[in-house]
Amino acid sequence: MRATENKNKADSRAPLWRDSLTFKFTIVQFVVAALIIASSIWLIFSTEQKHHMDTQLSLSQNHGLSVIAQLQQITSKIEALAISIGIVGETYRDQESLIEQIVPPLLAIEENEQLIISGGLWPEPWAFSENKQRNSYFWARDKNLDFQFEGGYNTEVNTSYHNEFWYKPAKYLQNGHTHWSKSYIDPHTKAVMITASVPMRLDHNFIGVATVDVSLNALNERLRFSDKNPLSKGYLFVLDSFNNLLTDPFSEADETRHGEPLLGKPLETLIEHYPALSAIDSSIKSIDSQFAKQVLATSVYQDTQLDDLLSNTALPDKHRLSVLLNASVQHLEFKLDPLTISLESGPIFNEPVLISIFQMPQTYWKIVLVTPLSSLSQQANAIAIKIGAFLLLAQLIALFVLFIFQHKLFIRPIFQIVSALQSGNLGRLELDANRRNDEVGQLAKAFIARSNQLEIAYASLDAGNLALEQQLAMQTHAQQELEAKKELINSLLNASQNLICIKDIKGHYTLINDKFCEVLGIERQQILERLDSDIYPNHIAAIIAAHDQLIIESDQAQSFEQPIPTVQGERTYLITKYPIKDSDDNLIALGAMAVDISSLKEKYEEQRQTSARLSATIDALRESLTLAEAKSTALREQLSLGADASLKKVQLARIKSEQLHILPQVVEQLFKHQLVNLEQLFLSFHQQSSTQAPSANRLLVIDRLTEQIDITRHTLALLSRSNGTVKSINLAMFIQDVTRVLHPQLHAKDVSIEINCVSPVTINMAAWDLFTISYQILSNTLTDGFDQTYERDTAASITIDINAKKDDVIMRFYDNGSGLSRDVLERTQQQLKLRRHDGTLNKLNLWLSECYEGEITINSVLGRYTEITASFNPNLP
Repeated sequence: MRATENKNKADSRAPLWRDSLTFKFTIVQFVVAALIIASSIWLIFSTEQKHHMDTQLSLSQNHGLSVIAQLQQITSKIEALAISIGIVGETYRDQESLIEQIVPPLLAIEENEQLIISGGLWPEPWAFSENKQRNSYFWARDKNLDFQFEGGYNTEVNTSYHNEFWYKPAKYLQNGHTHWSKSYIDPHTKAVMITASVPMRLDHNFIGVATVDVSLNALNERLRFSDKNPLSKGYLFVLDSFNNLLTDPFSEADETRHGEPLLGKPLETLIEHYPALSAIDSSIKSIDSQFAKQVLATSVYQDTQLDDLLSNTALPDKHRLSVLLNASVQHLEFKLDPLTISLESGPIFNEPVLISIFQMPQTYWKIVLVTPLSSLSQQANAIAIKIGAFLLLAQLIALFVLFIFQHKLFIRPIFQIVSALQSGNLGRLELDANRRNDEVGQLAKAFIARSNQLEIAYASLDAGNLALEQQLAMQTHAQQELEAKKELINSLLNASQNLICIKDIKGHYTLINDKFCEVLGIERQQILERLDSDIYPNHIAAIIAAHDQLIIESDQAQSFEQPIPTVQGERTYLITKYPIKDSDDNLIALGAMAVDISSLKEKYEEQRQTSARLSATIDALRESLTLAEAKSTALREQLSLGADASLKKVQLARIKSEQLHILPQVVEQLFKHQLVNLEQLFLSFHQQSSTQAPSANRLLVIDRLTEQIDITRHTLALLSRSNGTVKSINLAMFIQDVTRVLHPQLHAKDVSIEINCVSPVTINMAAWDLFTISYQILSNTLTDGFDQTYERDTAASITIDINAKKDDVIMRFYDNGSGLSRDVLERTQQQLKLRRHDGTLNKLNLWLSECYEGEITINSVLGRYTEITASFNPNLP
């Protein structure tokens, strides 16, 4: 009995502290928390730190691309200004007073930035005036920053501006293209600058250059903000196309130079001051070599064609200038990926740096971005430490709270129940159970009498918990789907290039996209819950109110043309408005989408005016044709009684009369083609919100308009020369205009054109006669050589070779079309020898032999090629 009591006493004693649940739960919680903290810190410092570093490096390179975008905005404005000044020179070349009135205000258009330091017009000898060999119109800023006329270039004795390195390359550029010179110091203004040169031409003849000079000091100040780049704490500098410095980020940071300027100096000079940057030189040379290889693979100018330009060019710049000229005329985009190198130490930052080199398109400048690696790693480490400290603190607090609540709600009640059971004091346990109405009381009652009922209750509780978890999971999933759809709708609205808004039935704005704020130049919070009268002028607000009322009354979606004031001035928009209803078909709001059609209306008006001019030209030509046909009929009646010699003249007159019909046919065909394309462009632009993404459709419209305007410009160039007078014509450029006129036919049959002219050929000949020869041969080749039923293994192409031999001009048209069989070839050659007057080539051969002592020969192999050669003496009347 005593042994039993002692055993019960021993069992009723409290367990040792190391065996208690409190100690065990605490140890387990500390171990789990330590594992979570250690794994979180390891993840942050190993994985997330590298990810953050990569993200920061990507942001740093994006900063370099943003600098390129800003520079492209500057250079685009300068190029547009140079082209405008060139147009002034071409238009008012013989009106000196008008030039002096127009050009200075154009140069002052960027007055706030003062990037433009000088500029003007530089005519060829005697091009603007028969009495002046050097007749430049040059304005430069004075001490008060006003543009003053500078005539020093016209009075120099030993030199002439016609031989300047910024002047001569412009002769080799096409109209509308710009040559950016290397940086230099102007001998008259003593300013360090870089020049944008644009050629001026009259009837394809070079008459001079228009220039705009950019101050490198102003450009350097413009880009100085990049030294405070918050992404990398780095700096950048810019090199021109000849690798001379356009900016100097070291002028304030380096006190050892004592103010020695580096603007306009070669990259080698910068490396002499900072040898740590020597690795950049080899990288720049690698970029230049890769760029030259891409350009020269399809070069337009051969070295012999550039002898006159390169003979006076410094030896290190000869190859670079040849590459730049070929790149400017090829109309191709040469894309080079940014080159990234790392250095153990760099100027300003005596630590490892990362250098990214970008090449800017069109100007071919280079942007060099220097980023210290420590700034990136410090940011990554700081973020990792903050996240780790936050996790540690949060888990410690959670562990402490869990410890308190588990001891109070779980461990202590269980200890009391166990003590009561061990002591056999069931009455006390029942009393405690009756006094407590929580789960602990139920547990005590279950130990006493109702364990079965407790099991049933636990089963029911488990089922309820499962149903609750399922319902909670469904609600969580539905909420996630709702958030995803909301984010998707917001992304779609903000990505749209259209103006999108929603107003309630009282006219208050409830939703607008980012494009709406960007176009109006107003913050979102200043528009929401406002009326149209609070945002727009009264007359525009009245128009919008009338349109809204029409939608409410008609209860249908409708479209309107409406002016909207934007940050770029008042623009015309095509607005589609529609009612928004709830599930009960009650009107609750009005929605609207708007697209800018100002550019399209301007292009449409320009094409309408061009069409009117072409119609007038066609009417005049038809009158000429009627007169020519009357004369031809009279000649046929008179020559019916003449001899064989007279018959040949009648045939020749008939051929000339038939040739006069070509121009109206060409103009009419071009007019119809442009009209169809313009209608397609209008429909495509009008339906852009429902057919395709706005940005892709806008690019399509711009490309199609550019193609039509280019064809019209080349056609007008041909028409302006086709007045029967004899002029000096650059044969290669003339043939290039003819091929542009035939672009729709070439594009329809997927035929490419290549023009080869070893040396420039200039002839004095009636432009219409030359157009007759080239147009008829090309049309005959497209019709007979590239039949749609003919299957080929290679791409269809036509090669035109132009040569001059003594007094004769030889044009060879070679195509890889279907060719002629031997019987057909022999019959065609025999007809050409007999001077037959039926068929396109026979008539053209008879006309050439009679008027220009020329002839047409043909050679062909069935299924391989056809070669048509036209030779004639252009100096004959």
